[in-house]
Amino acid sequence: MERRITLTDIDRPGEALEVDIIAADETSLTLAVPNTSVQFRLFRHSRQAPYQGALGGRSFCFVPLAAESKIAVVKTKK
Repeated sequence: MERRITLTDIDRPGEALEVDIIAADETSLTLAVPNTSVQFRLFRHSRQAPYQGALGGRSFCFVPLAAESKIAVVKTKK
């Protein structure tokens, strides 16, 4: 599974970050920054909560659409 998403910078809403999803489940996303070797993870506490995490001193969040999160969870259970 690899798909590109856009993360919102919590402190700088106008400075989004595009990343590729390497793996996903209900509580975490493993992400890669395109054209680099940088990988990091975002976590959430429940299905209704956004994924949140930090990279290089910047805090990011991602709120998946309900249909997208179901697809991501199903695809990673293989």
